[in-house]
Amino acid sequence: MRFFSIRILVLCILLPPVLYLLTVTVLERQAEQRLTRQIEEVCTGDPQRLLDGSLRLENALESNINRYLAASFLVRNGFAVRVSVATRAGKLLYPSPLEPAEPGHAGFDPRPVAVENFALLSEGLAVHVEARLEHNRLISNVILGGYVLAALAVLLVHYRAAGRQMSRMERERRGELDRLVQCERQSAARLSDLQAERERLRVEFERLKSAMEGERARAERNEDDLVAEIESLEKKLDENHGDQGTREEEIRALSEKIALLEKEQRREDRGHHKTAAAIEKRFATLYKGILVHARAVDGFLDLNEELRLKAEEVIHQLNADSDLVAVKRKVFGKKNRETVLEVVFAYKGRLYFRKREDRRVEVVAIGTKNTQDRELEFLSRL
Repeated sequence: MRFFSIRILVLCILLPPVLYLLTVTVLERQAEQRLTRQIEEVCTGDPQRLLDGSLRLENALESNINRYLAASFLVRNGFAVRVSVATRAGKLLYPSPLEPAEPGHAGFDPRPVAVENFALLSEGLAVHVEARLEHNRLISNVILGGYVLAALAVLLVHYRAAGRQMSRMERERRGELDRLVQCERQSAARLSDLQAERERLRVEFERLKSAMEGERARAERNEDDLVAEIESLEKKLDENHGDQGTREEEIRALSEKIALLEKEQRREDRGHHKTAAAIEKRFATLYKGILVHARAVDGFLDLNEELRLKAEEVIHQLNADSDLVAVKRKVFGKKNRETVLEVVFAYKGRLYFRKREDRRVEVVAIGTKNTQDRELEFLSRL
């Protein structure tokens, strides 16, 4: 399509993954900051149990952090989180390198535990969080899907704008052709009027000439007046001849313009038919195991270069072994209706084929998601 921008197509293909990666990086940083703040708030839990020695600090950290991570929306829906808690002096408390002993056994003395907890809390706790957004999870899929849908919306708007531009140019060309035809008709009518006027003046000239000759025999003195009148009529006749020549030139020029426009239209039609015939011949030569319907050839020509390559890959697979082609669905499979199978290629491309009674595969239609309704209407008439 002449008005379809390749640059916009390339941008719509490249921008979604680039923006997705940038968004993932930003979200990972923000998630780390948010998780760090919230874990710092909940990691120690009830400080009274730590100070009275009934619960070791390592046990409290492990219980509170694990419970928070299990309830976190970010962790459940795509973020892989690694948390470590250490004192300012560098002693690792979570995850604990050793399994801490549970208080409450016989002879348990809470005072050493309380002293140890107080000493660790006095040093201060440093929480370090590493968050990584995993692919193919809810959050990452929503981000990528949003960018892809936005790119498809831009392509759809651009495609419709290009279609409107082509329709406008076609209307202007037809309007210009109609205007030229109308001008030709007006010029032809004017030429007819001039020819009638010329004939009237010629008859008038003959009448006056006869009258002049009759009067010359009777009165010589009126000869000069008659000659002057004849000269005036001849002058008018010459002007009429000149005006008639100008109109004939205008008609000739308009006829040439109309002929050029009709010739250009025929050339465009012949070019399309010639291309379709060449494609049909090439398919018949390369893929002898299948048949390609004329409607499928027309749909193939309407595709851009990338979609044509993908469509021909499917045709090649059908020619090699139609059972290996991934079929999306059956378009028609009801009683007294022939089954047509639909194949998707390049995400938005659509190819429809059927198996004839002689077991040969026939490609009946090729199009895109935008022309799917038109192709289904055609298939319903098969």
